Amino acid sequence: MGERLEPVRKTIEVGVSAVDAFRIWTEELGDWWPLATHSVGRGDAVACTLEGRAGGWIYETTRPGDQHVWGTITQWDPPRRLAHSWHPGGHAADATTVELTFRAVASNRTRLDLVHGGWPTSAADCRAEYDKGWDFVLDDCYRTWANQSAARA
Repeated sequence: MGERLEPVRKTIEVGVSAVDAFRIWTEELGDWWPLATHSVGRGDAVACTLEGRAGGWIYETTRPGDQHVWGTITQWDPPRRLAHSWHPGGHAADATTVELTFRAVASNRTRLDLVHGGWPTSAADCRAEYDKGWDFVLDDCYRTWANQSAARA
């Protein structure tokens, strides 16, 4: 295998338990993921789904009914860990990898660590875009939804 770029690494904390943090990431993905800006179909994307099991898919569905696979779950260890391939709009053979780890830091506080790796050296521009994109997805979308979920409870 050729040389690889350093993984994108992100860490955030959310105001919910680790069980809830994992559930929100997996079961409520379609409620908080920013489909209008972070999907294959953009304005035509109407849903995204994560099939909660090893071998399950992460995919979006568009208004015309097309499905675009974003990745395949490679490790499923609720509520601690989730790993999957990542290739939205691309071929599975060109996939990178995403690993998420959920760690309780208090009864209603969870640390989420995201590592997005497997970047070939030729993908420096794409890696840089994901470095910024994960900030938006994690901070503005996931954390906001999780913290609002805690407020609703």
